[in-house]
Amino acid sequence: MIKIGKELAKSDILDLLMEANLWSKRIKKDENRQEILRTALNDARDKAIEEWDSEAHQALLDFTRALVEFNLRNDLRDLIDDLAEALRSDGYELIRHAEADTGAFGGFRHRASILPFDPAQAPLHEEMTALEHELATRGYNQALGHYQAALKHFAEQDHPSSNGQLRTALEDLIVNLAIDHTSYQDSGRANQGGRAIKSLYVQGGQGPAVIGKPLPEKDGGTLIQGLWDISHLNGAHPGLSDAQEARIRMQLVTGVMQFLLRHFPG
Repeated sequence: MIKIGKELAKSDILDLLMEANLWSKRIKKDENRQEILRTALNDARDKAIEEWDSEAHQALLDFTRALVEFNLRNDLRDLIDDLAEALRSDGYELIRHAEADTGAFGGFRHRASILPFDPAQAPLHEEMTALEHELATRGYNQALGHYQAALKHFAEQDHPSSNGQLRTALEDLIVNLAIDHTSYQDSGRANQGGRAIKSLYVQGGQGPAVIGKPLPEKDGGTLIQGLWDISHLNGAHPGLSDAQEARIRMQLVTGVMQFLLRHFPG
């Protein structure tokens, strides 16, 4: 956003900040355009993340939408694709609309919507926080470390690295649960998740599942085996992943890791 916004006239920047309710007393009108934007956006981001301030969060989205709708130069409008990809990493889809302009000069007016991927009742951030807490409480520190690295790379939009760390976090959890809850014997070698996962479910089992016991194939077993299989496609090697696919993987792995921890309690 700063890359695009800093190229606007200062008066336009101030108008957009006020429109999005991002104005604050810390902003000094005599500062340069980039510093004005940095102050406003960083203040709102800190409130949204550290204080879970929903109004600050919405203000950032409103500013983004207003920026996309602004009559940008063509070279700046080319950066909108990068902005859309960054939004996907944060769980939002930027929908752009072009409306016929009925003014004297004709042309098109830009309109935009920003829609969340996650249901409002189940924000992904809260699920991540809960999983980190549970892994730490259970002492699964390796899985926790890889999961936190995946979150870091995801936030940095390094999607292949995020996918690779997620895969390793899932594997570490699977091996730990197999050791703690089944007769699985850990060889100490790397890449043992494929063998360990076979002990966490009963092939051909019909259910119902019993807490603490291997999952029947038809009642959870297929779920964890399926996730294991797809987690080895388009990861760090081989293949690349865009923001939307990486987010889907994050949602799937986060959910299944929580499912496994709940089924195999500490």
